[in-house]
Amino acid sequence: MRRALFSVMLGMFLINSVNAELVDNTKFVNQPENSTELDYSTGGYAIVEINRPVSEVFNILTNVNIWPDINKGVTQKITPEIIQISKNTKFKETISSPIPGINDWTNEWNVDEFIPNRKFVISGLETFSSVPIYSRITYEFLEKTKSETTFKRTIEVSLDKKFIQGTTKQETEALYRFLGSQWEMANHLKNYIESK
Repeated sequence: MRRALFSVMLGMFLINSVNAELVDNTKFVNQPENSTELDYSTGGYAIVEINRPVSEVFNILTNVNIWPDINKGVTQKITPEIIQISKNTKFKETISSPIPGINDWTNEWNVDEFIPNRKFVISGLETFSSVPIYSRITYEFLEKTKSETTFKRTIEVSLDKKFIQGTTKQETEALYRFLGSQWEMANHLKNYIESK
């Protein structure tokens, strides 16, 4: 069932990504320069327009307590169950594996940045593979109009030879699918918010 669902979703991603709208990335908040940061060597991003005010979009997407509802079938649970998000908050997300041969896993996330109505950044160690890999997910919000928000979702990972050489084919495939699904995920979040 998951494989069929993924195939349909991948097809939708490939078809719909051709129609992606160009947006000026320079309007988003820049990533901080810090020499102690990990080398996030690869990643992906997507930008969508959401027909809701920026504060509404920000409040829904940064409310990690409702992620299991937003991401049905993917996010199993958030621990602790009730979290008040701010910079340096830590929480765990248990994720259902969409790939045969990979077990469900739990990531511990740290909130690196929390700028109301502008930016939300989490980072942590992805534990789906035999060689864990660090990842950082950034949500950026830009008020296009009073009732429309430009939303950018970015994933970055610390991909290196150790990961590629030490993981199974399924684990490498899982990472590539995750990196390549950013438009699909951003569009899913858009549809969720606009349905409320």
